[in-house]
Amino acid sequence: MSDSLLGGVIRLIESTDGAEVSDWISRNADQVKARLNEDGIVLLRGFGASDEQTAERALFQISEELLDDAFWSTPRKGVSGKTFTATEFTATRSIQLHSEMSYLPAWPRLIAFHALVVAETGGATTVCNLEKVSQELADLLPAFRDRGVIYQRTHRPGVDVPWKTAFQTEDRSRVEQVAKLIDMQLTWLPNDILQTRYKTQGTVQTETGDTLWFNQANIFHPSNLPPQGREQMIKLFGEAGLPRNAFYGDGAPIPDAVLHRVNETFARHAYGTPWQVGDVLFIDNMRFAHGRAPFTGARKLHVAMANRHAQPVRTPLFA
Repeated sequence: MSDSLLGGVIRLIESTDGAEVSDWISRNADQVKARLNEDGIVLLRGFGASDEQTAERALFQISEELLDDAFWSTPRKGVSGKTFTATEFTATRSIQLHSEMSYLPAWPRLIAFHALVVAETGGATTVCNLEKVSQELADLLPAFRDRGVIYQRTHRPGVDVPWKTAFQTEDRSRVEQVAKLIDMQLTWLPNDILQTRYKTQGTVQTETGDTLWFNQANIFHPSNLPPQGREQMIKLFGEAGLPRNAFYGDGAPIPDAVLHRVNETFARHAYGTPWQVGDVLFIDNMRFAHGRAPFTGARKLHVAMANRHAQPVRTPLFA
């Protein structure tokens, strides 16, 4: 077994005997946990045969609290159990760096990715250190810390993720029950359209009290759209009816320039994970953001999530 740093960013543990990865983790869970505590991101490579549920089984060896997706923000599919496909955006598009479910008041602390099919070109899972990004954004963080973020989504059939997929139900009363849990405002519109609006955190604190960017305003905000696409969306739906939008928590608009700077800072700190078939990547969701580079050919990654975290303070991952 070899242990090194990949690109000075990712802790890489490589197998020399081809052991099945979840079996190996079950025997070496303390080593994996120690590395995640220290580095926040661990890539396991060179292990034996894997299958559709490898991500879930591997993650289960270090955390038995596996989670479901919530209010599905991106197109993906359930595979089985607690295993999902990674976000299935068009191959030509990048997926911007983000912290999983940071648009909610509770999120997974741990994420596991498993590579089943590797793209011909591109397709790296990009990652970046949230502390380094937040240090560069220090002057922007107080507004997000003090005001939080309001997310607004308008779920239209055929546009973005429909509400029946986002809430995993066709029962409107069930949607209303779920919405109450986070004080989400619902507006049912004609033609089976649902608009949701709710407020969550804009930042979290580290163990030592430093402030970290922890939201998805930069992804939900219309400044994230290409200019022509944004204009077309506004013509079709109006500003108030855009599929997604984000505001400061007091309802004030977030200037485009603020979020352009956020995205530019994330991009500058991004590191692309060079996938190999069978790789399993563990990420501490409060230490590293993740995304995806464009690609050609087929690409198939599965994901599992664990350890529900509902406090705006980062605590040690494993005691």
